Amino acid sequence: MPLFGSKKEKKAKVGVDAGGAPVETTKIIELYVDSINNITRKTDVVGEIDPYVIVYANDIVVGKTKPVNNTNSVVINELFVFKSKGDPITTKLRFELMDKDDIGDDDEVGSGGFNPAVEESLDNQLVHLKYKGKDIGSLSITMKIKEILLV
Repeated sequence: MPLFGSKKEKKAKVGVDAGGAPVETTKIIELYVDSINNITRKTDVVGEIDPYVIVYANDIVVGKTKPVNNTNSVVINELFVFKSKGDPITTKLRFELMDKDDIGDDDEVGSGGFNPAVEESLDNQLVHLKYKGKDIGSLSITMKIKEILLV
C-alpha cells in the first residue's frame, strides 16, 4: 500500500499542532546591510578607507559587517537576524561606518539612523551617513519582519 499520494495521506497545516490547535509564534527582524555607497570622507593617508558597519538595534550591538579593503563603495549583502522586545516596527536602528586600521584604533567615518515606524516601505532604504553634521555617503538596507513558529 503506498504511503504517499494515497487517500490516507495526512495534510499538515502551518501554524497548528497535530491536533489542529494554534501554536505560538513570534516576530523576528531580518536586517540586510546591502551596500556602502559613495563615501566621501577619507581617514587614510594613502588609498581609500577599509569600511565596515557596526549595526545597533535600540542601542544594542547586533553585529558588524566584514571589513572590505580600500574602497568607498561596495556591495556587502550581509544579514543580521534578531528579535526585538516589543513590536519590531518600533525598533530604532543605528549604523556606524568604521575604517579598519591595521595599526592603532579603527576610525569612525560616519553614522546614521533608521526608524522603521515612520517609513512607508522597509525595502531598499538609504541611510544617510553624517560626520560632524556633514553628509559623507550612505548605506543601502532592507528590513523584513517575519513571523516564525515557536516549537
